Amino acid sequence: MSGTSSSLSAPDHFLLTSDIVPIVEMLKYSQKDMDEAIEAVRLEVQEEKLERLEWKKKHDKLYQEYVEMGKIIAEFEGTITQMLEDSQRQKEISKLELNKMLQEKQQVQMDLNSMEKSFSEMFKRFEKQKDVLEGYRKNEEALKKCVEDYLVRIKKEEQRYQALKAHAEEKLNRANEEIANVRSKAKAESTALQATLRKEQMKNQSLERTLEQKAKENDELTKICDDLILKMEKI
Repeated sequence: MSGTSSSLSAPDHFLLTSDIVPIVEMLKYSQKDMDEAIEAVRLEVQEEKLERLEWKKKHDKLYQEYVEMGKIIAEFEGTITQMLEDSQRQKEISKLELNKMLQEKQQVQMDLNSMEKSFSEMFKRFEKQKDVLEGYRKNEEALKKCVEDYLVRIKKEEQRYQALKAHAEEKLNRANEEIANVRSKAKAESTALQATLRKEQMKNQSLERTLEQKAKENDELTKICDDLILKMEKI
């Protein structure tokens, strides 16, 4: 019995010891240790709060940046859309301008062809006028030669007239001398001499009329030549 009783009391003693050990271990910590532990926990909680606040700030900042980026992207998309619309509109304007330029080019080409045709016709007319002017020049040279020949003839006629005039004057002087010398002669001789004088005077008058006619013809011919030369210069 005693052995049995002893075997039963051993486990009870063991259990009692096991329950007391944690209590004893807990009693080993002082109030200071507990305060430090509580402070550590409080600091950890506060640090966690600060970290959460920091993360919230970062989140809010990122969200704000996201919102701003969304606005920028929206503006960029609007700008791109506007640029595409402007580009399309510019393409249409460029196409219209290109068509206008092509039409203007065709018009310029037509005008150029017309100008070339007109120039060709004008060149032909110029060549024709050139031939006509060459004919005028030859005619002018022939006319000048004719005028020069006629002037030579007039000069010769004038020289001849001067010679005739001198001869007539000489004869007239001789006749006057003869008249002066024969005045003392008979009346019949005086009449004959007067008749001779009259004849010479009439001849002289005829020569003078001839000279005046020649001078008049010379003036008319000179005027005709001047008119022809003036007309040639105008051409």
